[in-house]
Amino acid sequence: MARELCSHCGFSVKTCLCDSISIINNKLKIIILRHPSEEKVTKNTANLLNLGLDNCQILAGESEQDFLQLATLPKATTAVLYPADNALCLDEHTATTDALKQSLTHLIVIDGTWKKAYKMLQLTPSLQGFQAVSFKQIPQNKYVIRKAPRADSLSTLEAVAHSLKLIEGLDVTPLYKLLAALVDKQTQHMPDDVKARYL
Repeated sequence: MARELCSHCGFSVKTCLCDSISIINNKLKIIILRHPSEEKVTKNTANLLNLGLDNCQILAGESEQDFLQLATLPKATTAVLYPADNALCLDEHTATTDALKQSLTHLIVIDGTWKKAYKMLQLTPSLQGFQAVSFKQIPQNKYVIRKAPRADSLSTLEAVAHSLKLIEGLDVTPLYKLLAALVDKQTQHMPDDVKARYL
């Protein structure tokens, strides 16, 4: 039997997050390129961004032909969030970085495991045309219910929240509260021994 889903947040009725949603009015457009395998993952945080941000779009796919919209984005004012060798660190104050942050209109974020994100980057050559941005100091990962193989891993929500704080100076507390609500709802029905692995 299929789970009954909330018509607004899209989560199951038992884990409905509507009471925790507080929308942030961001000017920077967040464009999430989501790997197809992430679409039905209940722990995926891109859905939370769609609920908590006024200016956010999710595009599903894994290669250039899936993301034709990228060709319409302004190259000079669009960045892709990825720790490439030539990435500018958003938390460093240099003339180049500060100028970029002031001019940015779009931020592209790849949503998938590290392995899948790298493959998507390779299969989408147009992403190379945008300036890569990343962080010098990674904030502590608050998303404890989904393990990652790398120490510098953040959930998509956390990476976007940190970016918006650094670029627009926004108070992104509502996004972290939404993430905390998801963690709480996802763990409240776990057996104690299973919950202990995460919390």
